[in-house]
Amino acid sequence: MASERKSVEVLRQPLDVLRGKNSSVDNSVAHPVELIQEQHNTNLAEGKMRMLAKIHGVHVPMRMKMDQTILAQQQRFPVPGLKSSFVGLETMLGMDEQIEFEDYLNNPEFSEKQVDIHTEMEKSLKPSIRK
Repeated sequence: MASERKSVEVLRQPLDVLRGKNSSVDNSVAHPVELIQEQHNTNLAEGKMRMLAKIHGVHVPMRMKMDQTILAQQQRFPVPGLKSSFVGLETMLGMDEQIEFEDYLNNPEFSEKQVDIHTEMEKSLKPSIRK
């Protein structure tokens, strides 16, 4: 009978149930309120466009959509240390009027590190000249 017992597997490292794939929690199914929150801004923008079309005509939402498309395409020259901020688009959408948690919790992409633009451009445009 002693030979019929199954041995217990010895763990070499701690089992991380929350981060590992061995978790019994199903994260793929979202709560209905989460879906509503994700679609909230889109629904507001669509409702605003429908209201403007009814009040002022179809050309106003078309013009606003065209302006949004143009402002979304405006980007900074691709320097590795600097990211495009889309200030014009944020101003047009009214996103600059509200203080979000990214504004005061130091979003890493807006850090105050000094970037030498000339050196970064040399690195990105001429990879053979690297020191």
